[in-house]
This record gives sequence, C-alpha cells and structure tokens, in this order.
Amino acid sequence: MVHVAPTARGAAADAEQLQRALREGRLVRVRRGSYVAAGVWRDLDDGARHVALVRAVLAAASAPPVFSHGSAAAVLGLPTVGHRDDAVHVVRGPADGGRSHGDVVRHAVAGHVPVAEVDGIVVTNAARTVVDLARTAGLVPGVVAGDAAVRCGLTSLAELRVEVARAGGGRGVRAARRVVELVDPASESPGESVSRVRMAELGLPVPVLQHEVRDRQGLVGRVDFWWAEQGVVGEFDGRVKYGTGDPEVLWAEKLREDRLRATGLRVARWTWSDAWAGDPMAARLRAAGLR
Repeated sequence: MVHVAPTARGAAADAEQLQRALREGRLVRVRRGSYVAAGVWRDLDDGARHVALVRAVLAAASAPPVFSHGSAAAVLGLPTVGHRDDAVHVVRGPADGGRSHGDVVRHAVAGHVPVAEVDGIVVTNAARTVVDLARTAGLVPGVVAGDAAVRCGLTSLAELRVEVARAGGGRGVRAARRVVELVDPASESPGESVSRVRMAELGLPVPVLQHEVRDRQGLVGRVDFWWAEQGVVGEFDGRVKYGTGDPEVLWAEKLREDRLRATGLRVARWTWSDAWAGDPMAARLRAAGLR
C-alpha cells in the first residue's frame, strides 16, 4: 500500500522543506496537497500510481466517496486498456449535488450501488466496475477487465448478468451485454482478451483456450488458442516469447514450437499491436489455415 502524505503531516509539513524536497526530486506531487517519495513513485506501475491519486482524493474529501470506473478497476487490481484516463471517477446519487471538477469526474447514479472495500477505499464492486467500463469505454476494456475479474474470483458471470440487467436500457448497455457474452476466465492476460474480442468482431471461429498439446514424448505445452478441426494453434506473444532476449528462454520456446509443428499443427503468432489492430492477427491466422 502506498502512503500518500498530505502537506500538513510529517517532516514535509514545513513549506520550505516541502519545496526543497520537490526541487531536489525527493518528493513527487500526486495532486495538490499530497506527495509520494520519488523512489516509491518510480517503482509504481500505472495502476498503482492511479491508486495513489485515488488516495490523495480520498484524503482531501469531506466525506469518503465511492470510487468507480477506471479508478475502481485500479483499486481492485483489474487491468485497463485503451485510452489513458488519469481522472479519478466517483459515483454519487442524483440528489447529492456536486459536479465534475479538475481531476475528479462525478457520475450521477440512481438506485443501489454495490460496493467493496479495499485497504480502506470504498469502490464499486467488481461486477459493477466491469459493467461501468463496458458502458463507457466499450467492448475491449470491458472484456479485459471482466476476464480478469472472473478469473481472480472477484465476481462471477452470474453476478455480471445481474448487474447488466440492473442497468436496464441505459447508454452503453448493449456493449455491456456483449461483454458478458464474451467474458471467459480462461483468458490469462489482457493480450489474450483483446485477441478474443477481435476474433469475435472479425467473425473468426471460436477457439478453445489453454489447450494442452501432447506428442509421443508427453506434454508439449499449453497453447493460448486451439482450433482442433483446422489443426491451428494461436499464440499471443506476450508472456515467454521471442522478444525476451534470454537465450535459454528463446531456445526452449523454439524447441516447443518445433514439437508443436511436428504434431502436424500449424502455428500462428502475433503481438499486442497485431491483436489491437485485429486484421494483422487475422491475416496470420488465415495464413496458418484458419477459415
């Protein structure tokens, strides 16, 4: 957990010392009145930095808000993709007043809002967060977050269906329904989730995920995508792949692929940019024989 220090606390309370620490690069300003040690900030990924921003907003709030959308996803540890959103999102009742201001976006919601608490931060629960992301950001971000949420046990497909039904016929609900149809906890990374969404959008056959391939020597490995009838294997290059630069890893991966091909399977590989664009990934799969 990252500690976000308000101005009025600790050794940096003195304005002169605070300014010196900022000039010397020992502190990073998260937002007005809240700071994090520079060494800690450098080690944080984008999600953890957003959580630090959420904590800064929480520290300055007169009443603890319920964080939502991408902010809830960051606190819950769910991956987000697509357009970078540095704003902190909160939900409020229609009669609560207040408008979006600066780096805080307020969403007026009616009815019950299911919540969860993580390290003292109250957020929309995982099912609501996935549906909110789907409704506002679209299919890909919704599926990426949904796959991870179900895989990690933060929610279930049944809970996602309930939350979509609760949304009624509002804006973005059609995308949220499609997200729930596509969510599959067998997807083990955002790249695999993005790949599956593009496959669905481009009308490619639905693959089996995480299939174990065996030969006479035993287990060859678990492949990301498998189409049995067409003898095609699909591999998203994002885990232990050719770009690692580690000679032992490269050699082991080459041997694994040689064994896959020796079984008669045709292997297609693609990168994040291929999956995101969609067509380059599809071209690689079709070149391998997928129809």
